[in-house]
Amino acid sequence: MRQYLHIKGKNLWRMCACLIIGIALACCGEEIAGIDQPSTAKAGDILPVTVHVNIPTAGNGGPDYLVLGILVPKGWKIAQNTTITYTSPQGDGTMSLIPDGSLPTKGGGLTWSAYMKRTFGLAGNLIDDMEWVVFQTDKPYAHEGGHTITGDLHIKMKVGADGNNTLVKIGYAITDTGNGLTSDQFGTYYSQKSTDCFEVTGGTGDLIDFCNPQLTVLDPPKSLDNDIVTLTFDGAVVNTPVSAEPEVYLCATAYTSDGKTIVVCEQTAKTLMKQTTATSKRYQITFWPKAFFNTTDAQTIIKMEYHITNKAGTSRVGYGNTDAPFVYTFKCG
Repeated sequence: MRQYLHIKGKNLWRMCACLIIGIALACCGEEIAGIDQPSTAKAGDILPVTVHVNIPTAGNGGPDYLVLGILVPKGWKIAQNTTITYTSPQGDGTMSLIPDGSLPTKGGGLTWSAYMKRTFGLAGNLIDDMEWVVFQTDKPYAHEGGHTITGDLHIKMKVGADGNNTLVKIGYAITDTGNGLTSDQFGTYYSQKSTDCFEVTGGTGDLIDFCNPQLTVLDPPKSLDNDIVTLTFDGAVVNTPVSAEPEVYLCATAYTSDGKTIVVCEQTAKTLMKQTTATSKRYQITFWPKAFFNTTDAQTIIKMEYHITNKAGTSRVGYGNTDAPFVYTFKCG
């Protein structure tokens, strides 16, 4: 005999309401509600940043630790130059670096830093010389009670430790050690935000612009004169004096440790930059600086200035689409 389950209207409403509330709470993961950060600082300054967070506590999970990742240029070395404290109605405390041996949930064996890079990439930046540095709270919290913890993460980090003037979008991400950077049918359990371009001034090194499309990029971004480097010219960024040319060439000057100046500015196979595809307008040349400039074993190339020219050598483009040369300083780290 078939039996039917009868639920009266009032009880049905209550059941549905509880289900809806449960789903709504489960959908809410940690949230970055706002970021207070200055727009500029000088190289070597301690940058004060406050990240406002909301942490829902639905369910019966945990206790878990709050995790904070910060994306910055590698040369800043913020792992050694950052302190973080937090304040909340539930208590105050500190945050410290997550050891590499402490692996994230569902991270596929990656470290927290590598896991965040796989998930968020460069978070709006364009040069791959950045790292996610990851911290966690000293105290855990339980996912229970169905309320939201509001708190502030107070960051003090040294910027521009590499001495470079910099434009960069600093990235911030939060999650917890229980959920990691995961999503499911109920929602996403992390939050990521990047700032507008932050500027470091007063440095002694080159300007490194992580924010804006570059006419030229050297890979790796930091190298010595004895490393193989690839120089890319992107003719699609903006119209330049050589944009309509079928062939472009590298015209470069090396400055050495013994005070010598070596110029290689010829339109030959040695300096020809090859287009990556037939219509890309991106041109590349890979070379070994010591061989390219024919330096001796006793000479070290400190700096290279360069232009991109047409085949006749009558038109050229430099930094910022001007006649000023692009500048690259050879250094490690």
